[in-house]
Amino acid sequence: MNTFIDFMEKRFIPVANKISENRYLKSVSTGSMTLLGVIMVGSIFTVIASFSWGPYQAFLTRTQLGTLLNYVPDFTIDLLGMYMAFSIAYCGSDIFKMKEHALGTGLISLVSFLMLSPLTDVPEERLAYLNTSYLGAKGVFVAIFVSLLTIQVMKFFVKKNFTIRMPQGVPEMVTKSFTSLVPAVVIVLFFGIIKLLFNLTRFETATDFIYTLLQQPLQSLTATLPAFLVLILISNLLWFFGIHGSMTVLPILMPIFLGYLVGNTEAVSVGETIPHVINFGLYDLACLGGSGATIGLVANMFFFSKSKRYRAFSKIVFPSGLFGVNEPVIFGMPLMLNVMLLIPFLLTPLVIVSLGYLLISIGIITAPIGILGAGSLPPLVHGIVQGSLSFGIYEIIATLLSMVIYFPFFKALDNQAVQEEVVANDLNEKKAEGRSVNEA
Repeated sequence: MNTFIDFMEKRFIPVANKISENRYLKSVSTGSMTLLGVIMVGSIFTVIASFSWGPYQAFLTRTQLGTLLNYVPDFTIDLLGMYMAFSIAYCGSDIFKMKEHALGTGLISLVSFLMLSPLTDVPEERLAYLNTSYLGAKGVFVAIFVSLLTIQVMKFFVKKNFTIRMPQGVPEMVTKSFTSLVPAVVIVLFFGIIKLLFNLTRFETATDFIYTLLQQPLQSLTATLPAFLVLILISNLLWFFGIHGSMTVLPILMPIFLGYLVGNTEAVSVGETIPHVINFGLYDLACLGGSGATIGLVANMFFFSKSKRYRAFSKIVFPSGLFGVNEPVIFGMPLMLNVMLLIPFLLTPLVIVSLGYLLISIGIITAPIGILGAGSLPPLVHGIVQGSLSFGIYEIIATLLSMVIYFPFFKALDNQAVQEEVVANDLNEKKAEGRSVNEA
């Protein structure tokens, strides 16, 4: 294990760091990390509100606390794409050496992103509304595209001095606003044309175009184990690049799995074995702790991290991960576009699902029924709710397997963070000594 960790630190991490220093990837990464607070708050309230215990849910409904708790994720995680459209452009402006235009660039990107979102008119009531489902994780890929393109257009106009210059004496904020005016007009016109063109197609929106384009090649896949593993792999690859992979894959699996649920329930009621092993239960296993089966990553972070950064971070992501919420890890760590964690993120779900399927096939564990909506339950409890104690016990084993696979990759990151903290502490001490000498 130590040899592998040394290899990761000496060979793999330098290459990954070089890739991560790409300014486009860095803009996305930095912009995502600035939203960590928003993501964490939404995730915490999601976990509190989604605990699937009948009496608890009845209490939330009776007291209206459920409605209250759901307000928070409705305006945090569920609007993540909108926030990213601003934060990536804002942070990317600094990375592309346009710090003085960061606010204007962020606002223009936000406006452009909202323009691409569908607007529904209700003439009889004289109002129009945005479909918020396009402003959340479903809209992240569009937000990334819009923000990066906005940065480049803004950079071009500023570099070429194609801006309105104000005379001296004009307040700085007014000057910056007029500097952004020309590129803002060009950018919003461009995205306005894009929106118009999509309105003329059957896709209607850029977001629907992306998801339809990605889903159609998958339609021929059936619910066999190889096809299921391919769908999981595709889903996690999409997550890695900021696209909501689950929303691409689940529409394909949903009608199949709902039909399986009926057949499985009927079989269990008459004492027969479950006929459809690949179902919602196995999909939840692939998402143990969230997409990428990141429960092992957050468990390693909670129990084995030595850096202050990951020790503090684990106090949020570990409890969230137990309930299948890993947005803080994907968008806050971030795992998205983090080359260092790509291998375990793709490999772990494939390993634990394949092993689980094998154990079910040879009769060592009982297959889950495939109940929809139990994915937020922690390991073991989830298996029991799915009607299989042995499957719940396997989820504990799968958690340990996830920890083993993620451990060397996380340890390499943690060691790097420790070194960075040591360097930062040394710099702070030198600065403190310098101030002491100056004061003396």
